[in-house]
Amino acid sequence: MAEVRVAQRLANPADVVWALIGDFGGLHRWHPHVQGLDLSWEGRIRTLHYTDGSRAVERLEARSDASRRYVYALVDGALPLLDCRATLQVNARKQGCTVIWSSVFEPATAAAIEALRQHYAEGLAALAAALDG
Repeated sequence: MAEVRVAQRLANPADVVWALIGDFGGLHRWHPHVQGLDLSWEGRIRTLHYTDGSRAVERLEARSDASRRYVYALVDGALPLLDCRATLQVNARKQGCTVIWSSVFEPATAAAIEALRQHYAEGLAALAAALDG
């Protein structure tokens, strides 16, 4: 199994950050490459529409407000990833929080791994900018 993990420290309180990113149907509100999304199956399936015209389908598998964490699986998308399971989590710190976006999947090409790492990093950088603004 391969793994991608990106962390972003933020000065904002964990609960404030979770209020923004904890909504499985709200990724388009802070990720610069997601122009919109559709929710189905009682909010557990999201179809992401990217700015480049591609799309991905993801299924929510677990969500906990107490842990400020949700886990989802990639059902379909442009990246050649198999059995991809991702986690988005907010951990409180004494001052601020750390957001961790990670995934595990069957080995893919180095280009696909780097594209996923870049997608997470750009999303978390945009999140930081949105919270500062």
